[in-house]
Amino acid sequence: MVGFTRRGRAWAALAAMTLGSEGCVTGHLLDVALRREQPFSYHSAAIDGDRLTLGYTALVTNDAGKVLARRERRAAIPLSALRRTDLPVESFPVEHLSDDAPLTGRQLAIETDPERNLSSYLEVETAPDGRQKHFVLHDPAGGPYAPFYSNALTRTSTAAWVYPLLPLGAAVDLATFPILVTFFPVILLVGD
Repeated sequence: MVGFTRRGRAWAALAAMTLGSEGCVTGHLLDVALRREQPFSYHSAAIDGDRLTLGYTALVTNDAGKVLARRERRAAIPLSALRRTDLPVESFPVEHLSDDAPLTGRQLAIETDPERNLSSYLEVETAPDGRQKHFVLHDPAGGPYAPFYSNALTRTSTAAWVYPLLPLGAAVDLATFPILVTFFPVILLVGD
């Protein structure tokens, strides 16, 4: 009996993985490469003219929620937008600044339990898991301000390593699930 060559075993393993997986290989590749960056905690805030600038720590996670990295980020939010209560989180006007941008302007204290008598501060609510879910700006010069939900700072991206593998994934999908070729353009245009 003749055994498999190393190349033959690799093809057999690829075929077994492909046939054993549910759905298309291309979709699984894109799922594995998805990166979500969400704010975890705020560490600095300042009112700079007509905007609030923030320094925060973000957690980068994969699609399964596993933490892959921590990043220090900066963002600016117009004060006029913080006064509005009708803005949905996903359409909030946030300007992502460079990670080393200095926070200039009038510095604000960040309080999780505002017991001190401060006139201007950021009141932050913390979830049981330690994430800071939202904040309310307290500033007598321009208030009242609506709560700002941290999810407005969320960024999503796709890891660069997946792009060279997409043609291979599409070829495997074509060979194993030919009907996907019919639906592939629709899925790409409409999304899932």
